[in-house]
Amino acid sequence: MRKFLVAILSAAAVFSFVAMTPSAVIAADKVDLAISGGSIGGAWAAIGEGVGEVVRRSYPGSNTAYEVGQEAANLMLVSRGKVQLGIAHAQFIKMASEGKPPFKAKLENLRALCILYHDVMNHFIVKTDTGIASFADLKAKQYPLKAYFNTKDSFMDIVGQKVIEAEGLTQADIEKWGGFIKNSSMGAALDLMRDGKIDAYSNVIQIPSSHIVDAGTTLNLTLLGMTPEAQEKVNAELGTYSAVIPQSAYGFLEGDVPTVAASVVLFCNTDLPENEAYMILKSIYENFDYFRSIHGSLKDMTLETMEDVSPLELHPGAVKFFEEYKAK
Repeated sequence: MRKFLVAILSAAAVFSFVAMTPSAVIAADKVDLAISGGSIGGAWAAIGEGVGEVVRRSYPGSNTAYEVGQEAANLMLVSRGKVQLGIAHAQFIKMASEGKPPFKAKLENLRALCILYHDVMNHFIVKTDTGIASFADLKAKQYPLKAYFNTKDSFMDIVGQKVIEAEGLTQADIEKWGGFIKNSSMGAALDLMRDGKIDAYSNVIQIPSSHIVDAGTTLNLTLLGMTPEAQEKVNAELGTYSAVIPQSAYGFLEGDVPTVAASVVLFCNTDLPENEAYMILKSIYENFDYFRSIHGSLKDMTLETMEDVSPLELHPGAVKFFEEYKAK
């Protein structure tokens, strides 16, 4: 009987050890989360759905959902704990943490998990037949420019407004000269340009933009470059950085175009458990080839670029992930 009891206790100890090994614990883990990005059909929707897919692949039994969103709303939803993850420009999150418009209060509980991609650049495109080749031309001629910027109060809209202000112009000036600035998605705005309804469009996008490449086949377009002084002003206010759209990006360019740029991040609330933040990043890395194939904007993503979330702070779970995986 004594030998039998010893055998039973030994088996129980072995079972307890196996149950507590990391592989067994991880196998039982799952993540339940919602991800808010952009409109269906866009890059952020594809990436948001892709995050959910890699989480389900690495942690079977996880429940993930993608929610259509807009950038400012994404920040509010994540800050309030309504959604676990969001996609936004890092510089916009920094603005929110400082309570800058359009935010009425500081959102200080947002942290980055990783950079998705860098170098989204401001494009200020104008139809060549306006005769406007620079912001200085626009101001000197007091041209009645009919322009659309991206969605109202989005980071892309704010960058457009700050760019013209840094170049010595305001929306009020343009309206006084008989023009206007309104807001619209890129596809709709470019259709209006093709129809002769508007002259210009401003957006913050990666290069080369397929929308602009396509528009350049039927329209004669000019990209307005920024002066160094204007770049410095916008960068100081928005946390953007100076960049160049190379002549090779678009067939209609006659030279490089100086502008400002930003980066796009996957972010969360400080209340997201550390282990869940770690698991989300681990699932992306475990399925890296698939994840980078989701959208062209992710093709150059590496472990090193993922960590560069400036000007934001990393979530502690992200810090743990990068420290562990960079050491391998």
